Amino acid sequence: MKARWLTAVLVVAAAGCDGGSAPDDATSPPASATAAGCARPAPGSADAVVRPGPTNGLSGSPGGDALVIETVILDRGCRPATGADLRIWHTDARGRYGPESEKCCYFEGTVRTDHNGRFRLETIRPAQYPEANAPPAHIHMEIRHGSTDIATQFVFGIASPPAMVAPAGDLVSVVLRRAGDGWHGDAVIVL
Repeated sequence: MKARWLTAVLVVAAAGCDGGSAPDDATSPPASATAAGCARPAPGSADAVVRPGPTNGLSGSPGGDALVIETVILDRGCRPATGADLRIWHTDARGRYGPESEKCCYFEGTVRTDHNGRFRLETIRPAQYPEANAPPAHIHMEIRHGSTDIATQFVFGIASPPAMVAPAGDLVSVVLRRAGDGWHGDAVIVL
């Protein structure tokens, strides 16, 4: 399955954010909405966890480095998107979605954000498709919250995240850091 490229900006650092009412998590200071987006909230930890697994009857152990991404989703007012529904899918560590006969997906899962608009993705680091001119390695996401319905992708960046987070488009850059035997990153998505 080819990646569907859009235009989004997601960056690193997870937490709750607020444009008017404080989130339940006391570690998340309020942020404000501006024309540039939302101020980056402080890092935090999620109660909602998704561990994508084999689908379509696929089995086996694909291997790969562990990957954890702590994510917070905010609405346009910079408030936590509590109860947002997500569908997440990605390739294995070889860049494949499964056997050639399958359309999708080796790794797939769903999650609903917690009361602070957060979720934690615990998976393996996907690889780039094994073909010429393939897009970079990525993780697909469909997000539904209220009347908002977007498709976006995590891609892995190397730059530091900006202080302001613009509304998401098609690509969300997540800065990863090596931690133990895997990779960790934080992300903020503004709907």
